[in-house]
Amino acid sequence: MKARAKERMPLSGKDIVMRYFSCIDGKDVDGALELFDNDAVVYEPFSNVGEGLKGKSAIQPFLKVAMMANSNFKRSIEIQKPSSKDDKIMALVTFEKGDRMKGRFTFEFSSGDDQLSEKKIKSLHIKF
Repeated sequence: MKARAKERMPLSGKDIVMRYFSCIDGKDVDGALELFDNDAVVYEPFSNVGEGLKGKSAIQPFLKVAMMANSNFKRSIEIQKPSSKDDKIMALVTFEKGDRMKGRFTFEFSSGDDQLSEKKIKSLHIKF
């Protein structure tokens, strides 16, 4: 009798958001990149790229810098109620290191073709 491969349920949007921040904490660039669609876009306020960072090759350097910058901060995350389709989630993030700074991270997800398709981050908008 052959052992059946354990089927893995796709992650929810909230699970992906929490895994993203876990990868940032753990300095896991590859793990964080795996959460993004190949043609994902990150809109962030630091590089002054109006059209955003498009594709994994543009997102990777940003993630490396974000991981270095976050290493000295205490952080709390409050997930806002996801949309009914779970295709958009906002996380309010408070960073502390003496002073407090708040950011809003809005994650939009690609919709899989079926319920077993893996959901990926389609876009990430970061505002402080």
